[in-house]
Amino acid sequence: MAIDNRVMNPAIAQQLFRKSEQLKRQRAGKPAALESFPRVIKTITGLWRYSEGQKYLEELIVVEGGKRREGFPVEAQDELMFLYQLLVDQHRILAIRGQKITANRPPGTKFTMGSNSK
Repeated sequence: MAIDNRVMNPAIAQQLFRKSEQLKRQRAGKPAALESFPRVIKTITGLWRYSEGQKYLEELIVVEGGKRREGFPVEAQDELMFLYQLLVDQHRILAIRGQKITANRPPGTKFTMGSNSK
């Protein structure tokens, strides 16, 4: 795997690559754990290139004090962590290239978690 040091830390790139390969081997034809949560997948994909996408993933992964949620199975949590790191790195790459991350959510997308919900 060729790594461009100007874009991503080589150690992080290797970790992401190993993690993606590990997830592929674990699934081996099985659907991803997150596929059991279609509303979550729809929201993640809708917010992917927007700054709120990172906030949404953070709130899915971290339960702040006082909030009560059932949470996700371990496999789904692993996939959320992988997606979060991938999104952070993609935003970093866009910033290096001088491209802006759109701050506003796309029309029709509801961001319903946390205090930023409308």
